[in-house]
Amino acid sequence: MTGSRSATVERERAAHRRLMRFGVHPGQVVPMWETSDTSVQAIATHLSSLWMAADGAAEAAPGDARTVTEKGLAHARASVLNLIAVVIDDQAADRVVSTLLELGVRHPSRAIVLAPHPGSSKRGIDARISAHCTLANGGGERVCCEEVVLLVRGESAAHLAGIVAPLLIHDLPTHVWWPGDPPFRNPAFDQVVELCDRVLFDSSDMDDLAAGWRRIAGLRRRSGSGDLSWERLHLWQELTAQFFDAPRFRRYLPNVSRLRIRYAVAPSGATGAGIASPMAQALLYAGWIATRLGWKRHRTLETLTAGAFRLVLEGRHEMVDLLVEPEATDAVRAGDLLSVRMASRGETGAGEFIIDRAVDDAAVATNADGMTALFRRVPMLPRSEAELLSAQLALDRADAVYDDAMRAAGILLASAREVTA
Repeated sequence: MTGSRSATVERERAAHRRLMRFGVHPGQVVPMWETSDTSVQAIATHLSSLWMAADGAAEAAPGDARTVTEKGLAHARASVLNLIAVVIDDQAADRVVSTLLELGVRHPSRAIVLAPHPGSSKRGIDARISAHCTLANGGGERVCCEEVVLLVRGESAAHLAGIVAPLLIHDLPTHVWWPGDPPFRNPAFDQVVELCDRVLFDSSDMDDLAAGWRRIAGLRRRSGSGDLSWERLHLWQELTAQFFDAPRFRRYLPNVSRLRIRYAVAPSGATGAGIASPMAQALLYAGWIATRLGWKRHRTLETLTAGAFRLVLEGRHEMVDLLVEPEATDAVRAGDLLSVRMASRGETGAGEFIIDRAVDDAAVATNADGMTALFRRVPMLPRSEAELLSAQLALDRADAVYDDAMRAAGILLASAREVTA
């Protein structure tokens, strides 16, 4: 029992050390406020007086924060959204801190980092609040924002919504980012999600991908859900669509008869991959193509084994052979797509459309009627988690295309697990 309690305390301390890096910023305009065993009212009071202190500092030191004024317009000018990030372990703490620091001026916000420790023998809330200002785009208007870190211990961790709600800036959209596998069965998850307009997650973090997608599809958010795995597919979708921009290639699109998708997995014995569901992107891509072209599941040829499966789908004009398979490599992030190959039968012959990724670029080729009609190389640099999160934070409405692709991906995954008699 003593050993278990010591391990819990050490985990709390480790997460605390990581989180305290958040808020340290060269543009800090008021002294850091840090306190232990505090109350929500005390935190809210300090936040409301924060910019009055900043404005006073600006008068004492011209150039620091003259554009910031107290009450009303202050927060509207300083922040464009509320961002709640939930940290459940040391790994999530590292991700949250590095990502939010990188977000920087792109999304000035009131960022609230929640670190619940329900198993702690100690009760109460420890808080750390900072404010900083940065010149937008390297000059011109000064953009200011607040960063709040809350370590919530013991019984208090069961009431996260009551703690966070009074600290949000009213009339601004609220986004919740939950790195790691969302704990759908945990009441605290439902509490925090109920506060938000949009919930952000990463499908590849889910231990049970099918169950996770079903649960996400059931969340009724005003602005929908954001998936970083979906955001990673943006360039692949763009390159795929470009194949059929030209009228002479568009005629191949309704007759696609084969789709092969390869995705990266960590080599055997590799450590630190940290990807629970590396198949997420491949399934979302296949779901996107299936919904855009009106494919329906037909039968399973090869059930899901070692990350690979093969299905036959019913297209509008052709039966479609869908093959999804992994490839062990450490050249790219586990879960990223490596190759997409589509084959189609046109009126005058066959066509093949290929995207093959190397490390930081990809070969894009179109072979039509036995001739290479188009070949080019395009850069395909990895995007940081901050860049992915930034793109999702810019959305203010539900993404119907993603919702359709996610549901189709779930159906494909279920079909891959079926044993055909």
